[in-house]
Amino acid sequence: MGPIVRLERKSRPWEQVWQGDSEAVASIVAGRLEAEGIRTRIQGHTAPYRAAAFALGGAWAILVPVGKAHHAREVLRENEEGQNIIEDESAAGLTVNQRRTLQALIGAAFVVTLLVTGLLAAQR
Repeated sequence: MGPIVRLERKSRPWEQVWQGDSEAVASIVAGRLEAEGIRTRIQGHTAPYRAAAFALGGAWAILVPVGKAHHAREVLRENEEGQNIIEDESAAGLTVNQRRTLQALIGAAFVVTLLVTGLLAAQR
C-alpha cells in the first residue's frame, strides 16, 4: 500500500509575509514560523550569475495562509526579521508604512504651502 496523500478540498489564499535574498535563510525563517504552528510555502529563485566568488542571491518569499499572516508577522518581528517583513496591503493597495509616508508628505506639502502663502502675504 502506498503513502496516503492528503488533498486540499479548497484552494486556500496565501499571503507573502517575508522576502529575502537567500533560500537558506528563507528555510530557517520558515522553520521558525512552522514551529509556531504556521504553515508556510517558500517561493523564489536564485540569480543565475555570480560576481567574482560570490553568488548574487536571488529573491525568496515566505507565504502563509491569509488568516495566519498577522500572527506570522508578529513572530517575525519577535525574531528580529522586521527588515524583511512584507506588510499587509489595505484595500487601497498600500501598506501601513506607505500610508504613513503619504500622510507625512501631504502634511509637509501643506506646511510648505502655508509658509509660501505667508511669505507672499508679508511681501505685499
